[in-house]
Amino acid sequence: MTDLTTDTFQKPPDARRPRSRHSKGEYLVYLSLIFLAALPFCAVIWVYQSIRHAKLPAQGPVQSAISEARTIAPCIFWA
Repeated sequence: MTDLTTDTFQKPPDARRPRSRHSKGEYLVYLSLIFLAALPFCAVIWVYQSIRHAKLPAQGPVQSAISEARTIAPCIFWA
């Protein structure tokens, strides 16, 4: 009978965690570019909603643009 507990397979240290294909700096570049592209659109939408509803929306235009960028940027890396 073979004792399999003493001869366990050991993974190399670099194989335990998958390597990231993209750096954090590259992610921040994409995040900032998407933020800058979304900011004018979010500002126009914010002005339109504030005029139409006669009150300020819950999120400001900058916070809305950051939210959009945080939603879109990961899709570029994980697709």
